[in-house]
Amino acid sequence: MRTHRPTGTALTTVPDAGHDLHPDNPTALDEATRTPIRRPEPDPEPDPEPGPEPGPEPHSGPDPEPAEHARYAEYLRALADVPPAEEPALIRRILTDPDPQMAGAAVIRHMDRRGEALHASPSATWHEWADGVREALGPTPRPFLLTRLHEWTYIHTLTTSDHWDPAHLSTASDWLQRRLTQTPGIPAAALAHLAEHGRTRRVRGAAGRGRLTGTLSSHLLQ
Repeated sequence: MRTHRPTGTALTTVPDAGHDLHPDNPTALDEATRTPIRRPEPDPEPDPEPGPEPGPEPHSGPDPEPAEHARYAEYLRALADVPPAEEPALIRRILTDPDPQMAGAAVIRHMDRRGEALHASPSATWHEWADGVREALGPTPRPFLLTRLHEWTYIHTLTTSDHWDPAHLSTASDWLQRRLTQTPGIPAAALAHLAEHGRTRRVRGAAGRGRLTGTLSSHLLQ
């Protein structure tokens, strides 16, 4: 039968009768039974492994604007406000930016704004501006910038005179053909040519609508 030790009582050692008792010490048994058994101390817990260093606090706000985006916006603001005499020098400085793609995009956007504003100006005014821009592009201009300047010069020519070359118009870029359909003052004959020979369906449709609008306006003014 298994007995249970009451809670709170200490275990005691029971001496071996042949070794622990001595005839000269009759109380040895009593002393031995009162000596508690000491349990071995548990091994200390090992120190925890060091965890990873805490990282930076998570960024909760919007991501900062890329530097080239900020420079692009600043260039457009500067070009919009620059006096005509200082415009070529500013264009030259912008084209030295370490991001040539962004700098070229800023300059071509400025050329589009200025071309739209000046294309119907007298020839002297136009060529003064166009010559300054051509000089600012440098001796080896980027092809797409030089092409856009030539396209705006062609728009100026069509707007201010009736001289135009059907072959040149048929091979013009998609951008130039679209721009011609959106520009007031283009001769009706040029729009009629684009309505038939435009590079895309969009250009042909826009040219047809522009021709009809121009014809109707001419009749109303007579």
